[in-house]
Amino acid sequence: MNLLIIVSLLVSALSGSNAFAQEKGELTKSAAGPLAKTPVVSIGELKAAIVKKMQSRIPSSDMKLAVEVLFPKTPVPVPKGRITLHVPDDQFGNAVGRRAFRVRITLDDTPVKTVSVLASVTLETEVVTPVRWIKVHEILREEDLVRKTVSLRTFTPDILRRLDDVVGKQATRSLPPHQPLSASFVSDPPLVHKGDRVMIEVRRGGLFIQTIGVAKASGQSGELIPVTNQSSGREILATILSPGIVEVRF
Repeated sequence: MNLLIIVSLLVSALSGSNAFAQEKGELTKSAAGPLAKTPVVSIGELKAAIVKKMQSRIPSSDMKLAVEVLFPKTPVPVPKGRITLHVPDDQFGNAVGRRAFRVRITLDDTPVKTVSVLASVTLETEVVTPVRWIKVHEILREEDLVRKTVSLRTFTPDILRRLDDVVGKQATRSLPPHQPLSASFVSDPPLVHKGDRVMIEVRRGGLFIQTIGVAKASGQSGELIPVTNQSSGREILATILSPGIVEVRF
Protein backbone atom coordinates (compact mmCIF):
# COMPACT_ATOMS: atom_id res chain seq x y z
CA MET A 1 0.00 0.00 0.00
CA ASN A 2 2.79 2.36 0.92
CA LEU A 3 4.48 1.53 -2.42
CA LEU A 4 1.41 2.57 -4.40
CA ILE A 5 1.22 5.84 -2.52
CA ILE A 6 4.91 6.59 -3.29
CA VAL A 7 4.47 5.82 -7.05
CA SER A 8 1.41 8.08 -7.24
CA LEU A 9 3.31 10.92 -5.63
CA LEU A 10 6.23 10.52 -8.09
CA VAL A 11 3.91 10.56 -11.16
CA SER A 12 2.17 13.69 -9.88
CA ALA A 13 5.49 15.40 -9.33
CA LEU A 14 6.77 14.58 -12.83
CA SER A 15 3.55 15.73 -14.48
CA GLY A 16 3.74 19.01 -12.64
CA SER A 17 7.36 19.46 -13.67
CA ASN A 18 6.55 18.89 -17.40
CA ALA A 19 3.64 21.29 -17.27
CA PHE A 20 5.84 23.89 -15.62
CA ALA A 21 8.57 23.42 -18.23
CA GLN A 22 6.06 23.72 -21.09
CA GLU A 23 4.52 26.82 -19.56
CA LYS A 24 7.98 28.31 -19.06
CA GLY A 25 8.89 27.64 -22.70
CA GLU A 26 5.73 29.30 -23.98
CA LEU A 27 6.33 32.30 -21.79
CA THR A 28 9.91 32.58 -23.07
CA LYS A 29 8.77 32.36 -26.72
CA SER A 30 6.06 34.93 -26.11
CA ALA A 31 8.50 37.29 -24.49
CA ALA A 32 10.98 36.98 -27.38
CA GLY A 33 8.28 37.60 -30.01
CA PRO A 34 8.34 36.18 -33.62
CA LEU A 35 11.74 35.55 -35.20
CA ALA A 36 12.87 38.47 -37.35
CA LYS A 37 13.11 37.62 -41.10
CA THR A 38 16.51 38.06 -42.80
CA PRO A 39 16.26 40.25 -45.95
CA VAL A 40 17.05 38.32 -49.13
CA VAL A 41 17.32 38.81 -52.89
CA SER A 42 15.05 36.16 -54.41
CA ILE A 43 15.79 34.01 -57.45
CA GLY A 44 12.98 35.85 -59.24
CA GLU A 45 14.65 39.19 -58.58
CA LEU A 46 17.97 37.90 -59.93
CA LYS A 47 16.16 36.64 -63.03
CA ALA A 48 14.36 39.97 -63.52
CA ALA A 49 17.68 41.85 -63.41
CA ILE A 50 19.19 39.58 -66.08
CA VAL A 51 16.07 39.78 -68.27
CA LYS A 52 16.16 43.59 -68.10
CA LYS A 53 19.81 43.56 -69.19
CA MET A 54 19.19 41.13 -72.05
CA GLN A 55 16.05 42.92 -73.25
CA SER A 56 18.14 45.97 -74.05
CA ARG A 57 20.13 43.89 -76.57
CA ILE A 58 17.19 42.45 -78.51
CA PRO A 59 17.13 44.10 -81.97
CA SER A 60 13.43 43.42 -82.59
CA SER A 61 10.31 43.25 -80.43
CA ASP A 62 9.13 40.06 -82.18
CA MET A 63 11.99 38.06 -80.66
CA LYS A 64 11.08 35.93 -77.64
CA LEU A 65 13.53 35.99 -74.71
CA ALA A 66 13.60 33.38 -71.93
CA VAL A 67 15.93 33.24 -68.90
CA GLU A 68 16.23 30.38 -66.40
CA VAL A 69 18.44 30.81 -63.32
CA LEU A 70 20.44 27.61 -62.71
CA PHE A 71 22.53 28.87 -59.77
CA PRO A 72 22.16 29.92 -57.02
CA LYS A 73 19.32 27.65 -55.94
CA THR A 74 18.35 29.64 -52.84
CA PRO A 75 17.77 33.35 -52.14
CA VAL A 76 20.79 35.50 -51.33
CA PRO A 77 20.86 37.05 -47.81
CA VAL A 78 21.48 40.81 -47.75
CA PRO A 79 21.55 43.57 -45.12
CA LYS A 80 18.46 45.65 -44.45
CA GLY A 81 18.00 48.70 -46.61
CA ARG A 82 17.01 49.86 -50.08
CA ILE A 83 18.31 47.12 -52.38
CA THR A 84 19.02 47.57 -56.12
CA LEU A 85 20.50 45.10 -58.60
CA HIS A 86 22.79 45.84 -61.55
CA VAL A 87 24.16 43.51 -64.24
CA PRO A 88 27.40 44.98 -65.70
CA ASP A 89 28.44 44.58 -69.33
CA ASP A 90 30.74 41.69 -70.18
CA GLN A 91 32.56 40.29 -73.21
CA PHE A 92 29.80 37.74 -73.84
CA GLY A 93 27.03 40.35 -73.94
CA ASN A 94 25.54 39.14 -77.25
CA ALA A 95 25.86 35.41 -76.59
CA VAL A 96 22.88 33.10 -76.11
CA GLY A 97 22.95 29.82 -74.18
CA ARG A 98 24.36 28.93 -70.75
CA ARG A 99 25.97 32.08 -69.40
CA ALA A 100 27.54 33.35 -66.20
CA PHE A 101 26.47 36.78 -64.92
CA ARG A 102 27.82 38.86 -62.06
CA VAL A 103 24.92 40.65 -60.41
CA ARG A 104 26.00 43.59 -58.26
CA ILE A 105 23.86 44.26 -55.18
CA THR A 106 23.83 47.78 -53.77
CA LEU A 107 22.39 48.88 -50.43
CA ASP A 108 21.27 52.52 -50.33
CA ASP A 109 23.49 53.17 -53.41
CA THR A 110 26.51 51.51 -51.78
CA PRO A 111 27.81 48.23 -53.32
CA VAL A 112 27.66 45.48 -50.71
CA LYS A 113 27.89 42.19 -52.63
CA THR A 114 28.41 40.68 -56.08
CA VAL A 115 26.62 37.40 -56.82
CA SER A 116 27.71 34.93 -59.50
CA VAL A 117 24.61 33.73 -61.34
CA LEU A 118 24.55 30.90 -63.87
CA ALA A 119 21.60 31.19 -66.25
CA SER A 120 20.30 29.65 -69.44
CA VAL A 121 19.36 32.32 -71.99
CA THR A 122 17.32 31.49 -75.09
CA LEU A 123 16.11 33.74 -77.89
CA GLU A 124 13.55 32.62 -80.46
CA THR A 125 12.11 34.30 -83.52
CA GLU A 126 10.48 33.52 -86.85
CA VAL A 127 12.85 33.45 -89.83
CA VAL A 128 12.55 32.86 -93.56
CA THR A 129 13.78 29.52 -94.91
CA PRO A 130 13.58 27.83 -98.33
CA VAL A 131 11.28 24.83 -98.71
CA ARG A 132 13.51 23.28 -101.39
CA TRP A 133 17.08 23.45 -102.69
CA ILE A 134 17.77 26.84 -104.29
CA LYS A 135 20.50 27.04 -106.92
CA VAL A 136 23.03 29.86 -107.00
CA HIS A 137 21.74 32.89 -108.97
CA GLU A 138 18.18 31.55 -108.81
CA ILE A 139 15.47 34.14 -108.14
CA LEU A 140 13.51 33.40 -104.95
CA ARG A 141 9.72 33.31 -105.22
CA GLU A 142 7.16 33.38 -102.42
CA GLU A 143 6.21 29.73 -102.99
CA ASP A 144 9.88 28.77 -102.43
CA LEU A 145 9.85 30.15 -98.89
CA VAL A 146 8.28 29.58 -95.49
CA ARG A 147 8.57 31.16 -92.05
CA LYS A 148 9.55 29.00 -89.07
CA THR A 149 10.52 29.55 -85.44
CA VAL A 150 14.17 28.92 -84.58
CA SER A 151 16.47 29.42 -81.60
CA LEU A 152 19.17 32.01 -82.21
CA ARG A 153 22.83 31.83 -81.15
CA THR A 154 23.39 35.54 -80.71
CA PHE A 155 21.45 38.72 -80.01
CA THR A 156 22.71 40.33 -83.23
CA PRO A 157 21.73 37.78 -85.89
CA ASP A 158 22.27 38.56 -89.58
CA ILE A 159 19.12 36.69 -90.57
CA LEU A 160 16.10 37.61 -92.66
CA ARG A 161 12.75 37.46 -90.87
CA ARG A 162 10.33 38.95 -93.43
CA LEU A 163 9.25 37.46 -96.74
CA ASP A 164 9.44 40.92 -98.31
CA ASP A 165 13.18 40.93 -97.60
CA VAL A 166 13.68 37.76 -99.67
CA VAL A 167 11.04 37.49 -102.41
CA GLY A 168 12.51 38.63 -105.74
CA LYS A 169 16.10 38.39 -104.50
CA GLN A 170 18.78 36.29 -106.16
CA ALA A 171 20.62 33.52 -104.28
CA THR A 172 24.33 34.23 -103.97
CA ARG A 173 25.02 30.57 -103.08
CA SER A 174 23.23 27.23 -103.06
CA LEU A 175 20.62 27.24 -100.30
CA PRO A 176 19.48 24.00 -98.64
CA PRO A 177 15.86 23.66 -97.49
CA HIS A 178 14.88 24.80 -93.97
CA GLN A 179 18.09 26.76 -93.41
CA PRO A 180 17.62 30.32 -92.07
CA LEU A 181 18.71 32.90 -94.60
CA SER A 182 21.37 35.47 -93.78
CA ALA A 183 21.43 38.80 -95.58
CA SER A 184 24.63 37.75 -97.36
CA PHE A 185 22.88 34.70 -98.88
CA VAL A 186 20.79 36.86 -101.24
CA SER A 187 21.21 40.00 -103.29
CA ASP A 188 19.24 42.12 -105.71
CA PRO A 189 19.09 40.44 -109.13
CA PRO A 190 21.08 42.11 -111.90
CA LEU A 191 19.20 44.48 -114.19
CA VAL A 192 21.55 43.55 -117.02
CA HIS A 193 23.02 40.08 -117.60
CA LYS A 194 26.21 39.23 -119.44
CA GLY A 195 25.39 38.75 -123.13
CA ASP A 196 22.24 40.92 -123.05
CA ARG A 197 21.61 43.30 -125.95
CA VAL A 198 21.40 46.77 -124.46
CA MET A 199 20.64 50.28 -125.65
CA ILE A 200 23.69 52.52 -125.25
CA GLU A 201 22.81 56.14 -124.61
CA VAL A 202 25.29 59.00 -124.94
CA ARG A 203 24.42 62.42 -123.54
CA ARG A 204 26.68 65.45 -123.69
CA GLY A 205 25.24 68.94 -123.53
CA GLY A 206 22.47 69.00 -126.10
CA LEU A 207 23.84 65.88 -127.83
CA PHE A 208 21.90 62.62 -127.45
CA ILE A 209 22.90 59.44 -129.30
CA GLN A 210 21.55 55.89 -129.04
CA THR A 211 23.10 52.71 -130.38
CA ILE A 212 22.96 48.96 -129.75
CA GLY A 213 25.56 47.11 -127.75
CA VAL A 214 26.20 43.82 -125.94
CA ALA A 215 26.83 43.65 -122.19
CA LYS A 216 30.11 41.94 -121.34
CA ALA A 217 29.19 41.53 -117.63
CA SER A 218 26.16 41.44 -115.37
CA GLY A 219 25.32 44.29 -113.06
CA GLN A 220 22.75 46.19 -111.04
CA SER A 221 21.47 49.75 -111.28
CA GLY A 222 24.28 52.30 -111.04
CA GLU A 223 27.07 49.80 -111.65
CA LEU A 224 29.69 50.31 -114.35
CA ILE A 225 30.07 47.41 -116.82
CA PRO A 226 31.94 46.88 -120.11
CA VAL A 227 29.74 47.02 -123.20
CA THR A 228 30.65 46.34 -126.84
CA ASN A 229 29.31 48.87 -129.36
CA GLN A 230 27.94 46.74 -132.19
CA SER A 231 28.35 49.51 -134.75
CA SER A 232 32.04 50.22 -134.09
CA GLY A 233 33.10 47.01 -132.36
CA ARG A 234 34.70 49.08 -129.61
CA GLU A 235 34.37 48.11 -125.97
CA ILE A 236 33.36 50.96 -123.67
CA LEU A 237 32.36 51.37 -120.04
CA ALA A 238 28.72 52.24 -119.40
CA THR A 239 26.54 52.77 -116.32
CA ILE A 240 23.41 50.66 -115.95
CA LEU A 241 20.29 52.83 -115.81
CA SER A 242 17.49 50.25 -116.02
CA PRO A 243 16.88 46.83 -117.58
CA GLY A 244 18.34 46.92 -121.11
CA ILE A 245 19.59 50.51 -120.94
CA VAL A 246 23.11 51.74 -120.19
CA GLU A 247 24.63 55.20 -120.38
CA VAL A 248 28.06 56.42 -121.40
CA ARG A 249 29.10 59.43 -119.37
CA PHE A 250 31.80 61.93 -120.26
